[in-house]
Amino acid sequence: MRSEYLTIFDVQEQNWGWFKKNYSRLVGKFDGEYVAVFERRVVDHDEDLGRLVRRVREKFPFDRVLVEFVSKEKVVLVLCG
Repeated sequence: MRSEYLTIFDVQEQNWGWFKKNYSRLVGKFDGEYVAVFERRVVDHDEDLGRLVRRVREKFPFDRVLVEFVSKEKVVLVLCG
C-alpha cells in the first residue's frame, strides 16, 4: 500500500512541474500575486498571502495545494541567522 506521504509528495511534484512549465503565462496574468495550484491548475490568486490561504483552506485539501508568488522580477531571499 502506498504511503499517504508519498502520494502528497507526488501531487506536489506534479503541481510544481506544472507551475514551472507555465510560469511565463502565469506572470502575464498574475504578476505580483500569489497563486494557488491544485491538480495542475490555478484555483485562486491574491496579492495578500493570508487572504489566499484562508480561502484555499476552506475549499481544498491544503496539503495538496501549491502556493507560490508570481513575479516578472527576480525574488531574492536574505536569511539572517
